[in-house]
Amino acid sequence: MTNKNIQNRINAKWLNDHIDDPEIQIVDTRTAVDYAKGHIRNSVNIGLTDIVRTQLGLPAMCISQDIFEQVLGSRGIDNGTHVIAYDNFGGVFAARLLWTLEYFGHDKMSVFDGSIKGWLDEGGAFTSEVPTVKKAHFAGEVDETRLATKEWILDHLEDDRTTFLDVRTVSEFTGKTAYGKRGGHIPGAVHVHWLETIDPTTGRFKSGDDLKILYENKGIDASKEVVAYCWMGLRASHSYTILRLLGYQHVRVYDASWAEWGELDTVQIET
Repeated sequence: MTNKNIQNRINAKWLNDHIDDPEIQIVDTRTAVDYAKGHIRNSVNIGLTDIVRTQLGLPAMCISQDIFEQVLGSRGIDNGTHVIAYDNFGGVFAARLLWTLEYFGHDKMSVFDGSIKGWLDEGGAFTSEVPTVKKAHFAGEVDETRLATKEWILDHLEDDRTTFLDVRTVSEFTGKTAYGKRGGHIPGAVHVHWLETIDPTTGRFKSGDDLKILYENKGIDASKEVVAYCWMGLRASHSYTILRLLGYQHVRVYDASWAEWGELDTVQIET
């Protein structure tokens, strides 16, 4: 499997200059309703509900490989396509698609910096025209190094080469707010709220230097395995993407996250 990073974060100028490039596919990861109201020209829509399913009572779990292959192929994306994803909320929905792409072995992808606001602020236009795309063939190859399961976590709880990164709110981390049976966090987890990675004045990602300092100050060491989790894997995918942009090679998402861990009486928690 590849050890490349999510390649870069794209700004409005670059995207505008490459909007007709046949080797890229711009993907709008907002809802189908938002997409229909207006989107970046040549973009196709892959919303959150296209790539997650409720499984065994757990919300927003990653879809199966065959369904994901069908979703990408129907949007004209094959294994050689460079995917550029954008959304309307700080990159969190785009990031979920990017993590799913990496999990299924794709290594050509970028994220639009922040949200669609950055496009509009730079004078970018919207269209309601849906592009015609030629159906493509995407062949996935699962990369298990991108996923953490409950069993994997239990096997690595005492492993000092593994860091558990809780990206939820402080009140969720401490257990004051509990979505489910129990509140708290995975033993030994460090806390970096996912919104700390975004500049609140612009909605874009903070600079690479600021992000490195943020994580390093919390003991997030690039030489260790980092497992990001939240409540159902969405916010965790955002922090995963940020870490991959920074060059962290060994990063996983606990897809089931606290929706699973917090419901289990058989696993340890801390508050």
